[in-house]
Amino acid sequence: MVCAAFCRCQLVIVICYLARVAWCLNPDDPNVCSHWESYAVTVQESYAHPFDQVYYTRCTDILNWFKCTRHRISYKTAYRRGLRTMYRRRSQCCPGYYESDAYCVPQCTEECMHGRCVSPDTCQCEPGWGGTDCSSGCDSEHWGPHCNNRCQCQNKALCNPITGACVCADGYEGWRCEEPCDHARYGKECQYKCQCQNAATCNHETGECHCSPGYTGAFCEEHCPAGRHGAQCELRCPCQNGGKCHHITGECACPAGWMGSVCAQPCPFGKFGMNCSLHCGCHNGGHCDHVTGKCHCIAGYAGDRCQEECPIGSYGLECAQRCECLNGAECYHVNGACLCEPGFTGNRCQDRMCPDGLYGLKCSKQCPCNGKHTQSCHPLSGECSCRAGWTGLDCNETCPLGYHGEGCQQLCVCQNGADCDGVAGKCVCAPGFKVSGFI
Repeated sequence: MVCAAFCRCQLVIVICYLARVAWCLNPDDPNVCSHWESYAVTVQESYAHPFDQVYYTRCTDILNWFKCTRHRISYKTAYRRGLRTMYRRRSQCCPGYYESDAYCVPQCTEECMHGRCVSPDTCQCEPGWGGTDCSSGCDSEHWGPHCNNRCQCQNKALCNPITGACVCADGYEGWRCEEPCDHARYGKECQYKCQCQNAATCNHETGECHCSPGYTGAFCEEHCPAGRHGAQCELRCPCQNGGKCHHITGECACPAGWMGSVCAQPCPFGKFGMNCSLHCGCHNGGHCDHVTGKCHCIAGYAGDRCQEECPIGSYGLECAQRCECLNGAECYHVNGACLCEPGFTGNRCQDRMCPDGLYGLKCSKQCPCNGKHTQSCHPLSGECSCRAGWTGLDCNETCPLGYHGEGCQQLCVCQNGADCDGVAGKCVCAPGFKVSGFI
């Protein structure tokens, strides 16, 4: 087209501007449609114009002397303005397109909010947008242009609506967030190091420690409290008698003196200590404490191994009871039974076989003892047993100075020259002193 050439070359600006509406579209553009149209143009055209032409000829009279005037219609070329119908191919944008800068661009009824119009009423959306007008963001499971691509993200990961890249939730990693964090890490992008101890597992999302059986605490750094064991320390320990259970298995570790699966059984007779591994050394039927090994003596015996009889004058368990035998009788160390001296009888040997005041095999001899100061006269020998404060063969002498009591065996403790009562040992102070020792 001539005008198209003008437009491209920009030689005749005014003509091109007027003609570009019709002729400056590229007919090879698939969005350009064309049709034939007629138009009238004013032209200057030639035609045969008739006119009266006068010419002369000889007359046809007899004499033929004269010229005759004749008329005839002749034609000459003349010019006039006229309208001529012309035909041309008219280019215009196809339906659904409009012209913009000599190009036919598609027209969408609704504006493409996040995209561009690529064909009539058809939007090509930017990645991450969808809908007929590209105004709707992709849902959580789709991405890309028109949200046509399905997200591959797993484990509640967010899907980038533009690129489809997965933004992993806390505790996951991998291209599709398909893998939990390594056992030693947790949190966003698995960037935090787990603090759990004692083979505890770490929650890959929160870092919370899931303790192995037998452990507790925020980081599983502590054993189960006393009396508990097992997973989450939920199980009650069955151990008795002070036994301690293993914080993991619940197995009882028995204290000294106890045995059995729950420490309910004392050591067998003759054994004591840890694991009942020690042998008791008790004598005379004594049995040892299953915990400490201390001997518990039967009645009548004493000593750390029950190797000794009760001291004279005592009997029974722990030799705690005093003998009540009289007249020099010995007391049986087991039950306190009295073994009477010859001449005495009764359960305490309290009875003389001879009447009072007599002695001898036939009770025919008179006792020599001072009756006021004598407890008894031996029924066989006649020996005098003096009352407290008295001594001598016949009990006629007071205790020597500084002694008192039965047999004058007890030492006086009086001070500052005080006299000692021979019977009870009571002090009789010298002038200027009193019992408390102060003037």
